[in-house]
Order: sequence, then C-alpha cells, then structure tokens
Amino acid sequence: MQRVSCEGAPRDLGLDQGRACRDAVRADARALGWEGDGSWLGALCARAGARSARALSRDLARHFPHLDERISGLAAGAGLPREALLVLLEEELGDPLLLGAGIARGNAGTQLVVALRAPLPLTGLVARNTRPDGGYRHLALTRPGLVAALAGVNEGGLAGAVELLDPPAPHAPGCGVPSALLLDQCLERLDTVEKALEWCERRPGGGRARIVCADSSGAVGALDLDGDTRTRREPQALELATDETRARALLDPIARAIELRLPGVPADRLALGSWLPPRGGR
Repeated sequence: MQRVSCEGAPRDLGLDQGRACRDAVRADARALGWEGDGSWLGALCARAGARSARALSRDLARHFPHLDERISGLAAGAGLPREALLVLLEEELGDPLLLGAGIARGNAGTQLVVALRAPLPLTGLVARNTRPDGGYRHLALTRPGLVAALAGVNEGGLAGAVELLDPPAPHAPGCGVPSALLLDQCLERLDTVEKALEWCERRPGGGRARIVCADSSGAVGALDLDGDTRTRREPQALELATDETRARALLDPIARAIELRLPGVPADRLALGSWLPPRGGR
C-alpha cells in the first residue's frame, strides 16, 4: 500500500497523486491498451463505453468541477492524456474494489467496516493524506489512478465508504458521473452523518451506489442512490459481524484512523496526517 500526501488547490491535489503514483498509474493504463509512445490505441473511441466516457467528461466539468480539475492534475502528474484517466475511472468503478460496508460497535466505539476484494490488484491500494485548500484534512483509501475516495475519514470526525452497485448506463438520461464520487466531496466538506446524507440527497449522480457513514458522535446512516432516487437505510440494517478471514478496512471516526487487515499479514494502522509534510512543504 502506497502512502501519498496531497496538498493545495484541486489541480495541485491531482498533481501530487499523479507524481507519487506515476509508475502504478501508467502500469494500469498499459493494461488497458495504452502504449508508451503516447498513443491510446483508440481505447476511448473503439471501446463500448466511449459514449459514456464523453458523458462522464461533460458532467464532471458541470457537476464535479473540483474532481474534474484533480483528474487533469493527475493526468499531468502521471504523464498521460486526460482521456486515459477517464477510461481508468470507468474501469475502476466498473470493477469495484469495495465489496460492501457496514457498522461494528464495540468498546472502542462505532467503527465503519469495509470488505475488500481479494486478492488486491497488482498495483495495490493508495492511502492518501489530503490537505485541501478550504476543506477538511482527510485520510482516504483509493487506487493509484482514481481521484475519488473509496473510503475515508476526516478531521471533523466523519467516516464514509461507498459501495458501487452499477455504473451509469451508456445511454441513460441524467448525470453521467457515478454517484459514488459524492463520498469524496463529503469527506472534504462535511463533519456529521446527517450533513453528509442530506448533501448527497441533493446532489446529482448516475448509476446505483450506497454510501455508508459514521461520525465521532456515534451516529450512523446510509443512503442508497439510484439515478435521481435517494433512499435512506435504517441504522439497524447496517450492523454486521466482523469476518476475521476477509480482507477489510476498519475506519475509526473517533481516532481519525484506518486499519487495514489482510489475511496472513500484520494489521496496518494509518492515522490522519501522520505523513503529511508541514504546510507548504512538498
């Protein structure tokens, strides 16, 4: 698992991630057909999802301008065309790393438990400590070529994870950006479960996803997103027993920490800000 520090405006955040994860991002791009001479081998035009990629690009700029700028920064940092990062985004969300999320209550308080696919992809996970201009510092789990968080916790005590159920259909009306990307904005802007769910209820996003949240007060909640439809889930439906045999991550909103547990290896505990450089230092 690679540790990455990102700081500044949206494009700077993407640049930091792209530079730090350059080799892994380029390896993932090559696996999809990109070659080192800069050609994309028609991967965007010839693939079945080409039209949805155009809708994704259009609606990112319209509804998710911060993430749109971060994708451009990530592409520049990795030395890839922007279209390559859009294709990677579609691929990552079309083959989810996160298999589900729920709540576990114990002596240490309420934790968010995230089941991970095993084995992990060859290019692994990224633990990203982010200090955005004008937003909450947050620690997120993601992939090298993905600007959005799959799971994370912020300094305000909000933890969240997203389970992508179905990406937007290529010809479906409405927003072409997967609603799963809303989680990243919650971690940057909000500090309670209620604020996060209410904000997501009002924001556009396509496809089907489930966002599960917990905060440092002990509050929990989840929202099912299906096109324009938003449905809250009852908190008691979110509780689950921890399966010690599964790859998983435990998110602690009180300690502002994430613990990664993979079968056969020691647990890896990550604390918010633990490897961020001093402000202004890169």
